[in-house]
Amino acid sequence: MKDLQSLSEQILNKTKAKGQSKLEDAEKISVAKIEESRLTLVEQQKARKAAVLKKVANDFDREQQTLKNKERNAVLKEKQVILKSVFQQALEKMTLWDETHFAQFLNGVLAQAGDSKAYSIVPGAKSIAHFKGKELQQLLVKYPAVKISEESIPNKAGFILQEGGVDYNYCFDDLIEDVKNDFAAELATLAFQDEK
Repeated sequence: MKDLQSLSEQILNKTKAKGQSKLEDAEKISVAKIEESRLTLVEQQKARKAAVLKKVANDFDREQQTLKNKERNAVLKEKQVILKSVFQQALEKMTLWDETHFAQFLNGVLAQAGDSKAYSIVPGAKSIAHFKGKELQQLLVKYPAVKISEESIPNKAGFILQEGGVDYNYCFDDLIEDVKNDFAAELATLAFQDEK
């Protein structure tokens, strides 16, 4: 009977050892799976955090670029206003020329045109008083082929010089507009060079 009891104990011990071994193996597998799940979760959290940080950085960069664009556009708009004001002031100054300045301008135009051809001058309504003044009358004595038209150009300062069906426009607003196209970029560079 002792042998039976001993055999029973041996079988029980072996079964217990096998069970303990299986339990330990199952625990190891469970611990490994839990660790793997934990590492996966940590990686997912890192990836989410990186994605959130990247989105925040992208949003910040986009917002910063938007602000830079708005600032640049505001500065450009202000520069355009200033340049427009400069050209407007030039037009106003020319429109308000006294008779001497106006006569000098007309003399320069007529000197370039030459005195061998017959010209007609159509004055702008805002400059018509200059053509009746003493200085212009004396100037026109130098150019006997030049005739002053009885007509005038409404709402204009300056004049149109006509020769053989061709009109040469010396109305101040049109001259300023022509100069504006040629010199606006250069004037802007000179006026705003300190900002660079």
